[in-house]
Amino acid sequence: MVLGLLPIAGGSIRDLQRTGQHTRLLEGYLRPYAAAFERVHYFSYADEALADYTDDADLLARVTLWPQRGRLPYRLYSALLPLVYRKQMRECSVLRVFQATGALPARFARALYGVPYVVTYGYRYGEVARLRGGAWAARRLALVERIVLRHAAAVIVTTGELAAHVRTHVAPQRIHLIPNGVDTLRFAPGEAHEPRGEAARDAQHTVCFVGRLERQKNLELLIDAFAGLSVPARLLLVGAGSLREPLAAQAERQGVMVDFAGVVPNAALPRILHGCAAFVLPSLIEGHPKALLEAMACGLPCVASDCPGNREVITDGHDGLLFPSGDRAALRECLEQVLSQPDLTQRLGRAARQTVLERFDLARLVSREIALLQDVAASTDRGGPGRACR
Repeated sequence: MVLGLLPIAGGSIRDLQRTGQHTRLLEGYLRPYAAAFERVHYFSYADEALADYTDDADLLARVTLWPQRGRLPYRLYSALLPLVYRKQMRECSVLRVFQATGALPARFARALYGVPYVVTYGYRYGEVARLRGGAWAARRLALVERIVLRHAAAVIVTTGELAAHVRTHVAPQRIHLIPNGVDTLRFAPGEAHEPRGEAARDAQHTVCFVGRLERQKNLELLIDAFAGLSVPARLLLVGAGSLREPLAAQAERQGVMVDFAGVVPNAALPRILHGCAAFVLPSLIEGHPKALLEAMACGLPCVASDCPGNREVITDGHDGLLFPSGDRAALRECLEQVLSQPDLTQRLGRAARQTVLERFDLARLVSREIALLQDVAASTDRGGPGRACR
């Protein structure tokens, strides 16, 4: 069997490297895919090579990256990709699409060559576009959703609430709940030791956020909540985005101590998390947040907004604390609890780690995904152009 991989529309390993996520793809997905399939094709939207990101000889031997040559707009190239790489697309037993927004090439390959595809529906794309002020983009994404979901051989959803939404387009038997996962060996509690001096004080009072510095993450509310804390604390923001300067200005006005770490490679995140007292995710919208899972895997007490993606990860009061989205006073109260109650923070951290081990171990979840891909490949009739799945 041959597996084809399609990133998000316009996506590439280079883009993942910019956000520190490329090692997660290489180690968590490409390596097990390469072990399970005879050949793996990765169709990129950038002019790049797999050797730019790894020197793993086995990976380079079994995975081929097919780059985009030239400077075509990504929407045009997504339509042309099944023709540019027609031989490679025809070879594929199944196409794996990492997000529904990148599934149009798979839909065309299904129509042209009968290649089945499996797509992840990871968050409400239209809602995020609307939050960013893009009403037209929200309508366009809603149309893309209907087209690509209707013709998918299988749709992977990361939460039950997303499964309920997808049922409006897809028959229940084609929906598979496989949440995001964490490398629980890499993301694990740090060494049991007592920090000393300034390092101890920093660890005791630092609260970490990891993610994009964008409106969706509701970081203005977080700084507001910090401004009224009765417990001395500092905020560490890991990531990049358009709100970097406005957030820095807000923090200065309100007297909040904020450190901006920029983008940190995924492999280096455990060290950052081990140096913090707690993790916070105040988002307005989430799909199934990997950053939250990684913090929980490290045994950190976590505070998160009570939005759909977060509440499918955290059970309030058991393995983390949830606060009503947009409620500054409730967020502040949760932060004060995890910063001032050692018994609570230790209990939450232990339970968070156990939750990840039981439900979100990446290796087990990728094995389930591979079994699904192999089943789709084995059961699909490639006798002619694809027809809508009923």
